[in-house]
Amino acid sequence: MKPEELSDTIIEFQSKHDVSDTSLAFASHLSVEKVHAMKQGRGNFTSDEVNQMLDYIQSQM
Repeated sequence: MKPEELSDTIIEFQSKHDVSDTSLAFASHLSVEKVHAMKQGRGNFTSDEVNQMLDYIQSQM
């Protein structure tokens, strides 16, 4: 998944479910800094962390 697609997926999920960055980080077991990096499409996050985020989002749909 491209960084901009990941960012769009996270933002769309947050808007649709009224979820803050902090709540998303807590629920997905990632740090708020990782969530911010993913939303910005840059920073230090691994493919495992991306998969962890996407697994969480999919589990909530």
